[in-house]
Amino acid sequence: MSAAAHLMMLTRADRAGTWLSLLCAAHCMASPLLVTILPLVGLGFLVQEVTEGLFLAASVALAAASLCWGFRLHRRWRVLLFLVGALGFILVGRWMADGASERTLVVIGAGMLTAGHLLNRYLCSACAACHHGENDRHS
Repeated sequence: MSAAAHLMMLTRADRAGTWLSLLCAAHCMASPLLVTILPLVGLGFLVQEVTEGLFLAASVALAAASLCWGFRLHRRWRVLLFLVGALGFILVGRWMADGASERTLVVIGAGMLTAGHLLNRYLCSACAACHHGENDRHS
């Protein structure tokens, strides 16, 4: 696979990861309200514990792959710090807190994943090597 194809895949993964992390945070914040509304319209599965776990697992897996790949490409430790910090907030929120504290910690973690993806995209936009691969693709 060419460097341009790798870069395109990283960009797509970051874009998807950004939206998935935002969706995860929004789901977590809205769950108390949605738990009463969604079952009335047949969408109760969206507020079940399994669905939240799937959102978190997919968000974290995509972030880990994308941010580790971004670190490998740009060698900026900040990207990995966002990932590690996010994992810390999410894990503490899920297994050591409950109620509003859990939601707050998980939302902060999802926000940090989003910020990590955005930082990764910024680093790609400012990187000469990334732009070189992009120019090769358009030539």
